Formats: sequence, C-alpha cells, structure tokens
Amino acid sequence: MKIVFLDFDGVLVNGPSFGSDGGEDATADPRCVHALNHIIEATGAAIVVTSAWRIDAEPGEMRQTLDGWGVRGRYLGCTPDQCGPGHWGSRGSEIQKWMDEHRSIGIEAFVILDDIDDMDGLADKLVQTQFDAGLTMADASRAIAILLEEKKANSKK
Repeated sequence: MKIVFLDFDGVLVNGPSFGSDGGEDATADPRCVHALNHIIEATGAAIVVTSAWRIDAEPGEMRQTLDGWGVRGRYLGCTPDQCGPGHWGSRGSEIQKWMDEHRSIGIEAFVILDDIDDMDGLADKLVQTQFDAGLTMADASRAIAILLEEKKANSKK
C-alpha cells in the first residue's frame, strides 16, 4: 500500500485560501486539491492526515473535510498527536509512530506533503511545499516519483 501523509495548511490550504480571519474561513485551493488528486490517481495512494486540524476534530470530521474539498482517495485516519501538552515529538516522529502501529497493512511506499521540515529521519520522503502556493503540479510530480521509485526499488530486491 502507498500512503500520502497530508498536512492541510501550506499544502491544500495556501496563502490565498487561508482567509482573512486567521484561518477561521480557511478552505482548500482547488488547484492544490487537483494536484493531490493527480497523485492519488497516478499511484493509488491512500491518505493519512498529519495536519494540526486533526487534533480537536471529531471522529469522521477529517474525512468530511476532505470530501467537502473534493479530495478523492481512500482515507485511513490521522497520525497521533505527540506534540501537544504532555507530549514531545516532531511531525516525523508522529508519522513514524503511525507507520509502526500499522505495519500489518503492508506499507510499500510513502510520501509526506508538508510545508514544514521537522521530519527527523524521514526527510527523504518529504515534498516540502511553500505556504503561499500550496501543493503545485511540480510538487505532485516529485511526490509521484517518490511513491513509484520506492516501488521499483522494492521490486528489484
């Protein structure tokens, strides 16, 4: 299984779509959603949300948000919050914990879409976006290459 670890702010919600009320009216930019859907269609990858939006969300709310924005693809859930009160860790450690807890699904490749770079040992899987632009088609091409290259490498073993 291929996985896209997905942040929202700076990836789908870019500078222009962030809104003027400090994010209260934030929504995804349709161009960024198109780029994500291109990755999903090209690779068959499923989605795991890493965004801070997940922290106070009710069960099912992230899937509803993705559906409302027009994101296609299988939604697997969210990474654990290891950076909140009483926790420590980076976005990379949260992703690694999620993968460790879900080894049984057979993760063959993954990519991280985020505008920050605190990925610890997973930095080679990061496609770092720029907040003002969000996910572009050029970023999508890099993500696809990561997802498909890892599959090629595994098939040569």
